[in-house]
Amino acid sequence: MRSPGVLLMLALAPQPGLAADIDVEIRGVRPGAGQIHAALFDSAKDFALDLEVRAVVTDSGEISPGIFTREDDFPNPPSQKADLAPSNRTIRLRFTDVEPGEYAIAIYQDRNGDNKLNTTFNRVPVEPWGMSNNPRGAEHAPTWDEAKFTLPPEGSRLVIELH
Repeated sequence: MRSPGVLLMLALAPQPGLAADIDVEIRGVRPGAGQIHAALFDSAKDFALDLEVRAVVTDSGEISPGIFTREDDFPNPPSQKADLAPSNRTIRLRFTDVEPGEYAIAIYQDRNGDNKLNTTFNRVPVEPWGMSNNPRGAEHAPTWDEAKFTLPPEGSRLVIELH
């Protein structure tokens, strides 16, 4: 029979493979148009630090403008992605089985269905967008430090406002 002290130590020991859920409430959605795209990032390197408009040449030779986030390459894929129909002004999504740690979430509503966050010539988004911690960078795109949050083992609930 084990002593109560040993049982307590086993209960408090870190459990490998523990994963948490992130529940996200997205407010300010414009129902009935396009798609909501959400991405969970686990590093500053992959997070959208600066929106940059670049042209992409498709396989058929067409030039398609796109939004990318790193100077020298396309971004690595996010840890998880979610696509939702904008059925209400407030919608909920869940990222599941996420290891505790630091993350940032970026969301936009693709109102015209082109799978891009459209911007003006001056790189100002013209479609609704938001990020974890709801940073409001008027003079720059939000940074990792402004948008990151710490996911504890018990999970987290966030509210992200689209603007």
